[in-house]
Amino acid sequence: MSFTKFYFKPGQSEQIETTIRLRQDSRSVIHGYIKDTSGEPFADAAVLLFEAQERGDPRLVSQMFTDEFGQFLFGPLEAGQLYLVKVFKNTMRVRELETET
Repeated sequence: MSFTKFYFKPGQSEQIETTIRLRQDSRSVIHGYIKDTSGEPFADAAVLLFEAQERGDPRLVSQMFTDEFGQFLFGPLEAGQLYLVKVFKNTMRVRELETET
C-alpha cells in the first residue's frame, strides 16, 4: 500500500489536471464488508485486528468502526504473520449522562 497527499487551491476559471504515480509496494491489506443476516451493510460495527501470539493472548494492533457501507480496512500487514479479526455489533442502548460542575 502506498500513500501520498497534496494540497491545491484552484484559481478562477482554472482546470486542474494531475497524474499521481505511486511506487510499487508489496505490503498486504485486509478489506471486507460486515453485513447483517439479510445481506444489508452493517454500519458502526467495531472491527478489531489482533496479532496472534505463539504464547499468550493475541495482541490488539488496530481497531475501527465500519462505514455506512459496512466496509473495513486494515493495513499494512506483515507477511507471514497470523492475524485474528473480531467483530462486535453495537446493540447497546445509548444513555446520556448529565453532570454539573
